[in-house]
Amino acid sequence: TATVSVLYCFHTYTLKMSAKNLGKGARMLNMHAKVAKPGLVVLQEAMPKHTETEYKHAPCYGKSSDIVVREGSGCWITDAEGKRYLDVTSGIAVLSTGHCHPKVVEAVQMQSAKLMHGQLNCFQSHTALDTLLEKLGPVMPEGLNTFVVDTTGTQAIEAAVKLARRYTKRPNVVTMMGGFHGRSALTTAMTSSNTGPRYPVATPLPSGVYHTQAPLAFRWGVSEEEAVQRALTSFKDMFYSQVPIDTVAAVVAEPVMGEGGFVQLPKAYVEGVKEICEKNGILFIADEVQSGVGRSGKMWASEYTGVVPDILVSAKGIASGMPISLVVSTEEIMSSYTAGTHGGTYMGNAVACAAASATLDVIKEEGLVENSAVQGSMLKNMLTELRNEYFPYGDVRGMGLMIGLEVRDEAGPSPALAQFIRKHCLDNGVLLYAPSGWEGCTLRIMPPLIIQEHEALQIAFSIESALKAWKVLQNTKASHA
Repeated sequence: TATVSVLYCFHTYTLKMSAKNLGKGARMLNMHAKVAKPGLVVLQEAMPKHTETEYKHAPCYGKSSDIVVREGSGCWITDAEGKRYLDVTSGIAVLSTGHCHPKVVEAVQMQSAKLMHGQLNCFQSHTALDTLLEKLGPVMPEGLNTFVVDTTGTQAIEAAVKLARRYTKRPNVVTMMGGFHGRSALTTAMTSSNTGPRYPVATPLPSGVYHTQAPLAFRWGVSEEEAVQRALTSFKDMFYSQVPIDTVAAVVAEPVMGEGGFVQLPKAYVEGVKEICEKNGILFIADEVQSGVGRSGKMWASEYTGVVPDILVSAKGIASGMPISLVVSTEEIMSSYTAGTHGGTYMGNAVACAAASATLDVIKEEGLVENSAVQGSMLKNMLTELRNEYFPYGDVRGMGLMIGLEVRDEAGPSPALAQFIRKHCLDNGVLLYAPSGWEGCTLRIMPPLIIQEHEALQIAFSIESALKAWKVLQNTKASHA
C-alpha cells in the first residue's frame, strides 16, 4: 500500500491505495494524472474547464407543443413572449383548481414558512398530513379508510400492487389492454396503451403481469352489451390459457382509460370482473390517478359503476400541481403492510399535503365536481354535433371534463386529422394534448374543473374552426387531383 498525495482544488489530500490501483483511482476521479515519482500522483485539473455549451432537456418527454410557459392563472397560461393560451390539458388532468388558485397558493406559502419536509420515518406524523387525512375521509368510497400518502401515480400503483401481493400472498396481476399505469419497470409492464415506453430497449420487463381485453364497443363496431360479454369471456379464458386464477393477487383497472382514449369501462363489465375477483380471493384495484377527484363529474369515476374497489389509487388532480398520490384501502388489507415494507423520502410531504387540503376545500366550496358535470355535458353535446357534421364515423365519449374525441373518416382512424385539429387550435390560442388512444386519433379534452361556459364555448369553436379548415383543405386537394 502506498501513500498518495493528491492536489485537488488547491487542497492536498492524503489517501492510501495500492500501487496497482493508482491509475484506476485517478481515472475514477475523471482527472488527468501525472506520476512524478513512485507513490506520488499530482492531479493537474480537478474539474474540466467550463466551455460554452447549450444545455438541453433529455429527449424522453412527449411534446404537445413548443410553448415555453412563463406563468399560469385559472384556465390560462402565458408563454415567454406574452401570448396567452386556453389550457385544455390541465397538465394532463392535474390542475383541478386551475393554475395558481389563490387559496392553493396561500396554503403552499404558509406551509412553506412552517414546515417544508417532515419525513415520516423520522416522526409519527405532521399536522399538514393529519389535516389532509381528516378531509379525505368523508369523500372516500365506503370502507376505504386507511391511507398511504406517496408522491406520484406510478409510485402509488407500485405500492398498491405490493400491498395486494402481501395481502393475498400471490405473485400475479392482471391489467386491461389499452390501460396506462406509469413508466417505472413494473408499471411499464402493466401498461399497454402504446408500445412507446417498452421498446426498443426497455425489455425485458418484470414478470407476473397479464393483460386482458377491455370492452371496446365503438372500436369493435358492436353494442355495449356484446362488447361486455366478449370481454368477460376473454377475462375468464385467460385463467385457463395464461395464468392460474389462484395465483392472481389483483386486477388493476382504470374506470376510465386515460392514455387509452378516455374509454369508460361499462358498469356491467366492472360488476362482472369484481364478482369473479370476490369468488376467487383476488383484489380489485381502481386506478383513479387520472379520473379521480371530480374529473369525471363525480368525486370518483368508480361511483358510476357502484362498485367499491378493494384498493383505490389517486394522484394528479388531488393537489393542483403539487406531487402527491394516495393508496387507500380497508384497515384489514393495509394491515398486511408492516414497518419498513414501504416508504420513500418525500412521502407525505408537508407542502404537498397543504396543497391537497386546499384543493379539497376549493373543490367543495366552489362546487367543482358539479361544475365538471355541467360544463362537461354542455361541451360533450357541442362536440357531438360537430362529429355528426364533420366526421360521422368518429366518436365523442366520456363524462365530466374528461371527453374523448376520436376522429375517423370513411377509411378508418385519422391521426392526420387529429394532429391537424391540435395544431390549428394551438395556432389559435387553445392548447390541446397530443392525440392518444388506439391508432393515435383521440383528442382528450380535460380542462381545469373551474372552467366557465365562455371558455368551454371557446374550445368548441376552436375545434369547429379546425374542422372547417380541414374540410376546405380536403376539397382543395380533391379539386386538384
